[in-house]
Amino acid sequence: MRLPLTTLGASIAIAAAIGSTAAFADGYGGRPVYAVPPIASWTGFYIGGNVGAAWSDVEWSNISLTGDRFHNDTSGFIGGGQIGYNQQFGNIVLGVEGTLSGADLSRDHTSILVPTASFTTDINTIATVTGRFGVAANQWLFYGKAGWAGARVELSGRNTVGPDSFSLDDWRNGWTAGLGLEYKIARNISFGVEYSFIQLDTENHAGLTRLAVPFTLRDHDLEIQSVTARLNFQFYRDEFRAPPPLK
Repeated sequence: MRLPLTTLGASIAIAAAIGSTAAFADGYGGRPVYAVPPIASWTGFYIGGNVGAAWSDVEWSNISLTGDRFHNDTSGFIGGGQIGYNQQFGNIVLGVEGTLSGADLSRDHTSILVPTASFTTDINTIATVTGRFGVAANQWLFYGKAGWAGARVELSGRNTVGPDSFSLDDWRNGWTAGLGLEYKIARNISFGVEYSFIQLDTENHAGLTRLAVPFTLRDHDLEIQSVTARLNFQFYRDEFRAPPPLK
């Protein structure tokens, strides 16, 4: 018995549709079909730069040259670079990072008891080495950090009577902690924002002025806070982890 041409054409069309559906289900050309896009990996070394604003809070409990207390805070620019390594375990990201930054945190303080005298604390270099603990959600990474911090601090004083002056150049050690958020804008480039708090060790200083007058600075206490924008370039060990194919 012969089938009408219309019936034969419909049968061929139905068979072709079923075959193509099965082919796409099994994977076209032998390649598996994924339900979602590839998942970004945070594992690997990275290097980058940062720029932002910083605030310092400086206090000396006593200055022997004038006998009064020194306290002032100031704000300024901070910027530098970072290098580090991340290792991802599921959604958990562990890492270590080192930073070196230049800063412009300087402000004069005029003595209340001796108006002709003024003092300055200038913070110009900041370094950190921290461990990082983060939680990743595909292209997003939220992390906390903590570790060592150090800064180069220049202490100086001037008196227009005489005139006389002194200057000390000191490297201060302490600790730092902070929080950050990063987002991958490309396969190996991430942009982020980070907040950092630095507490430097309290110290005492003694010396001689230019005219050989002895002086002491007691309980020099220093805190620094900063908010920076960061851009990192990542060197992947494995650029992307593809999810398992549909079965």
